Amino acid sequence: MQEYEDPCQIHVQISSADRPGILAEALKSVVSFDWDVLDIKQFVFNGLLNLSLLLGSKKPNSILKLQAALDKWSIENGISLQVLPWEKGLRPEARYKYRSVVTLLGPNLSSEVFLHLTQIFSSRDINILRIEQLDYSDHHVIEVVIGSKEDHSTVDILNALVKFKEKFTVDIAVQEDTMFRRNKRLIVFDADMTFLQCEIIDELGKIAGVGSRMREITHRAMSGELDFKLALCERVKLLKGLSVSQLEELYERIPITHGAEDLVRILQYLGYRIGIVSGGFQFFIDRIKNNYKLDYGISNQLEIIDDKLTGRVVGDVVDARAKEQALISIAKQEGFSLKQVVAVGDGANDIHMLARAGLGIAFNAKSIVQRHANAGINQSNLELILYFLGINGKEVQELREVSKSNPKSDW
Repeated sequence: MQEYEDPCQIHVQISSADRPGILAEALKSVVSFDWDVLDIKQFVFNGLLNLSLLLGSKKPNSILKLQAALDKWSIENGISLQVLPWEKGLRPEARYKYRSVVTLLGPNLSSEVFLHLTQIFSSRDINILRIEQLDYSDHHVIEVVIGSKEDHSTVDILNALVKFKEKFTVDIAVQEDTMFRRNKRLIVFDADMTFLQCEIIDELGKIAGVGSRMREITHRAMSGELDFKLALCERVKLLKGLSVSQLEELYERIPITHGAEDLVRILQYLGYRIGIVSGGFQFFIDRIKNNYKLDYGISNQLEIIDDKLTGRVVGDVVDARAKEQALISIAKQEGFSLKQVVAVGDGANDIHMLARAGLGIAFNAKSIVQRHANAGINQSNLELILYFLGINGKEVQELREVSKSNPKSDW
């Protein structure tokens, strides 16, 4: 589109029942009077066309003739048309330097939900630039692009939405509206209570007959009340004497989180690299990695002598900082920016990993974790992550089908 140093600019707003040819008809007059299209936006909502043209010309004396031609055409065709003056300083990209995308996901996003959300934005001088519905089936998903003159970080916006999330059953993601939002390339999962629907160490505790003591330590560690490394070593001591066959038996009955298989299959089809970085045990992570053809699996190594656990961990403990460094290392190895990384976890030892990723998702997480992530899902369905990646419901359905032909999906 042609640029002018100081063109006369007008905004032409057209609305009508949609049909083929409306834009072509309008452009006949634009071309006839030697005006140029500087910007154009069009969308169809429920059969109603909304079309905006920003026109520029160095021949402002032709503006009345152009308007007369457009008015005649619109009256003859039953089209609503407005021609308005336009100043450069009023263009949205100049007024709203800082842009974010807020995704809302819930069973039903009522009008009261929208009222409270828009009031929160308005009270902070944040303007809504675009709203798009991604799905309205089993899940109601809305994507809202917002802009502001001041630098409202994703953390500021999430903090403003704390009471909103408490009042309504809704999951929220807040991301910067940059080229990286829909260009994620790597996803890293925590294992226990994220990719898996159990705490493996607690299940091992039951087998060892120390279930209640194990659960107590795990709960305090995941809530950030205990140092993770010390808590892990204390719990592993309780497992001394368990056999490899008992570990194998437990692996066979570990429940995978709902939606995990479809999510992995779809992301593999889309070319994502996928890994698990866990504070759990390599014995189980290796099997999950191989079973689902994941690219990475990093966890703690249990010491095994004569097919029995010794009650010790071999090597460095994979704690919160180690998980963060693993995410950074994988991204660097793959040549991805951290802005292209998604991290998913639920415990206090996931906080640093979530904070480093371009999109950090607290999945059914403790409150301390939700405060440090820019997205949260409080439903037991990992496939919902796709909406936070900007994929709509129709695309999800199509990807479910086409991804089944992906060679990696033959599990």
